[in-house]
Amino acid sequence: MKDLQIVSLTRKMLKDALEQNLYWQSDAEFVPFSKNKALWLLKNERIEDEDVCAILGIENNTLVSFIYLIPDLINTDQGTAKIYWSSRWWVAEKHKESILSAYTKRVSLEATKNQLIIKYLGTDTLDYYKKHPYKEFSKRTRYIFVFNLDHHLFINKFRFLKAITPLIKGVSNLSHYLIASINKNKIKTGSLSCEYISDINKNTWLFIEKHVVNDLIPKSKDYINWQIDNNQYTLKNKKLSYNCLIGSISHKIHNTNFFVKMGNKIIGFISVLVRGDEFVTRYFLCDHDHYQYCLDALMEYFIESKCTFLLTEDEVLGAHISKKFLKAFTNKRALVSLVHNDISLDFSDKKVYQQDGHFA
Repeated sequence: MKDLQIVSLTRKMLKDALEQNLYWQSDAEFVPFSKNKALWLLKNERIEDEDVCAILGIENNTLVSFIYLIPDLINTDQGTAKIYWSSRWWVAEKHKESILSAYTKRVSLEATKNQLIIKYLGTDTLDYYKKHPYKEFSKRTRYIFVFNLDHHLFINKFRFLKAITPLIKGVSNLSHYLIASINKNKIKTGSLSCEYISDINKNTWLFIEKHVVNDLIPKSKDYINWQIDNNQYTLKNKKLSYNCLIGSISHKIHNTNFFVKMGNKIIGFISVLVRGDEFVTRYFLCDHDHYQYCLDALMEYFIESKCTFLLTEDEVLGAHISKKFLKAFTNKRALVSLVHNDISLDFSDKKVYQQDGHFA
C-alpha cells in the first residue's frame, strides 16, 4: 500500500474540505458522502469542531477505506453522554484481503475513545465484532415488504428471463397496480386529514415530545428538524460521475413528514424517506387508540408515492402491515445492536427505536 494516509476527519476538517472541494473531484470513483450530506453533517447540533465524523483511507488521492461516524448523545442515569454511531464500514475491493479494513476500524476506535454504537450488525462484519469487546443489545426485527412482482428480483434470480425483460416489466407493473387497488380498499381515512410539514414548530413539538421521552437517544425539536432536513439529499444528474458511499443521491429522494389529524386534534406523526422505489419509515408516533387510523394514513401515502418496497425497523408497525395488507413478498430479518464495552452504561434493557441513529 503505497502513499496511504488514514485521515480522522473532524468537523473542522470537513468544513475546510468542502471549501477546497477536496474529496469531490470529477474524476473520483468513490466519495464518502455528497456535498449536501457533508453540509448537513456540519449542522448537527451535537457535533463539535474536534469531533470525528469519518475515517478516510486515501491512497494516491483515491478513497480506499471509509468509516462513517455520527456524533450523538445518549440518555444515562446521570444525564446525557457523547457517543458515536458507526453506520458504514467500507474498503475498496483491491484491499479486501489486506489489513486495511481492520486498521481503519482501529483508528475509528481511537478517535472516538471507544464510545461506539453499531445500530445493526451486517453479516459481513459479524466475525470481526465477535472477536472484540462489544455487547449485543436490543434484538428486534426489520421488515422489508415488496408490493409487486419486482422484475429486477426475477431477472437477477433467473438470468434466462433477461431476454423477455419487457414482458417481465409488464407483469411487474400489472401486479403493482392490482396489489395497490386491493390495498386501497382496506384503507379508511375518510375522517382524517394530513398536515404535511417541512419542519416542526413549538406547538407540534408538544405532540412528538411525549412519544419520544423514553427513547435511547434524547430528541429535541431542532434535532428532529435536522434529521428530516431535505437539504441533505442530491438529485442525480449526468454531471455526478462518482459513487457515493452514503446513499443520499437518487433520481427521486426526499423526506415526507406529516401529522395525522382527526378534526383539529393531532393523533399521529409520520416521517418517511422516499428513495427511488424505497419507502423507509423513520418516525411512526401515535397513541394506541389511534394506531389503525395512523396505519391507514401511512399506507395511503405509500400507495400515492408509487414506491414498491416498504422498509421498517418498527417491528410492531411491520407486524400490523403484514397482517392487514396484501404484498408480493415479505422479508423479515433479525437485527441486533452492539455497544463497545467501554461505554459505562447497562444496556441489558435498552431498546433502539427506529428513529434512534436513523440518518439515511
